[in-house]
Amino acid sequence: MEIISICVFLPLTIALLAAAFHEKLRARLLRVAAVEAAEERLSRLERYYWVAFALIMAAGVFARCYRFVELPRGINQDGLMAGTEAYSLLMNGTDQYGTSLPTYFEAWGFSQMSTLYSYLMVPFIRLFGLSKFTLRLPMLLASLAMLPLVWDFARRIAGKGFALSALLMLAVNPWHMVQSRWALEANLMPHVVLTGVYLLYLGKDRRWALYLSMVFFGLAPYAYGVACFSVPVLLVSAAAYYLARRKATVVDVLVCVLIFLVIAGPYFYTMAINAFGWETVQIGPFTLPYVEESLRSRDMSFMQENPYSSMIWNFILYLNTWMFTISGSSYNAVGWAHTMYLFMPPALLWGMYLLWKQRRALAAAGEDGALRDGGMLILLALLAGVVSGLVVSGAINRCNVTFYPLILVGAYALWQMGRRLRTACALMVAMLAVSFAGLNVTYFTDETYQKTVGDGFFDGLYEALTETWGWDYDRYYVLTVGDEDGAHHTLMSAYVMFAHQIDYRGRSEEIPLRAANGEETDWYFTERYVFTDYADFEPDPMECAVYVIMEGQKPLFDEANYLFTEYGNYIAVYPRYWAE
Repeated sequence: MEIISICVFLPLTIALLAAAFHEKLRARLLRVAAVEAAEERLSRLERYYWVAFALIMAAGVFARCYRFVELPRGINQDGLMAGTEAYSLLMNGTDQYGTSLPTYFEAWGFSQMSTLYSYLMVPFIRLFGLSKFTLRLPMLLASLAMLPLVWDFARRIAGKGFALSALLMLAVNPWHMVQSRWALEANLMPHVVLTGVYLLYLGKDRRWALYLSMVFFGLAPYAYGVACFSVPVLLVSAAAYYLARRKATVVDVLVCVLIFLVIAGPYFYTMAINAFGWETVQIGPFTLPYVEESLRSRDMSFMQENPYSSMIWNFILYLNTWMFTISGSSYNAVGWAHTMYLFMPPALLWGMYLLWKQRRALAAAGEDGALRDGGMLILLALLAGVVSGLVVSGAINRCNVTFYPLILVGAYALWQMGRRLRTACALMVAMLAVSFAGLNVTYFTDETYQKTVGDGFFDGLYEALTETWGWDYDRYYVLTVGDEDGAHHTLMSAYVMFAHQIDYRGRSEEIPLRAANGEETDWYFTERYVFTDYADFEPDPMECAVYVIMEGQKPLFDEANYLFTEYGNYIAVYPRYWAE
């Protein structure tokens, strides 16, 4: 499919754009009998608008929901950490280290993590328990909610045709499908920001929506820290535009600033605490923590030795990832499909140009209109993505706020193409449909792709831990490898806490652990669990213990004395003596 995308679909996309938007070429094509007949037949399809809407929505929902607990295999380490924190929040009102309702998680110790996704997970864990299902469910629901929201946003800007194009572009988008399924907390940010932009657009006529938008923009930094750079740029630009267009008053802007600062202020203060080495601050039950070690500051361009060259390099990476849709990771995209399909960049660029041009034409004519305001917000959201790309390295998860405006400008190009040459639009839709079908085939049936993602997501470790939790054992040995900095030990501890449902009190040994059946035991965490890399390790076949290992550690265990149960990339080992 990658070869087809590059060698067939890409040149065809360019040809279709030329056919639709080059006046002389378009006029000649419309005089061709076959094209004229096709245009007539395609015009009749407009009566089936709601059928198309239902089919696109159903396809989008299916691609995001089907086997969403099973695929991707394994659990991403950051998602796993978010689940561990959420469970401690539910049980104690603290993170896994005992910090009361933190604005920022210490998480890995050397590297911190955003909090909003974990807080959103708490009610789902309360209702359904702690599992892969509840870990992934909030992200799935947020992603599904964006399908009708994008449709309605586009409808309000330019009508039902643009709305259907936007829904189609979003439903078949590889990035949106993939991110909805694997519970990375950073992927919550684009949903939060888009909701804020949608409400901000409504707010030009409805004050309640304007003020409510500030709630979502205020929550964005808690979803992912990069928002503290990109969202203010978006809001300052939008405020200037709304004031100039008299869509808001100075009082409205001041109220919005107040709401934003009340909600986002604790996060910004937390960043100041860590930037200047101030002490941790307690505001009621909430904690604005100072953490001694952090790698996150090293990711920002202005913290580098040469910030200007760093920004240039970041922008190059940003263009490579966003404009040329090249993904650097298998779990953010699906192989050949990448993030936006390789044939889409010409349509994205043309959509940006069209939106900018037609907005300017409305402004020059002194005409008001939804397109003028909505188009500006889409372009400002795109600007926020560019700011993210300049500030941090161009990793997809860090600049993902770019995707929604890209999808919308691509949809704008598709819609305008349909208004000028329905045949060209139909061929473009056909290419998207074929690519989406191939995307689903790869994602749901390609064993190589599934294994590649699973290898990055510790495939089988969660199953090995949960399936053996109820076994009879005195010790539980968990593999740690290459752990000079303690990162793998921290990860395995979080995995054990998640799989065996251990909260802060259990980990800190304030209370004894509970068994898989929920009954209290006499065991404490450090007595029960041993984290080892198995170097110079000699297992005792008479010890009542469970060992979680990988293939490389299997020779340490004599098959005559141990039973082996495979779970993906991991193996659970148990002494034959105790099994018998």
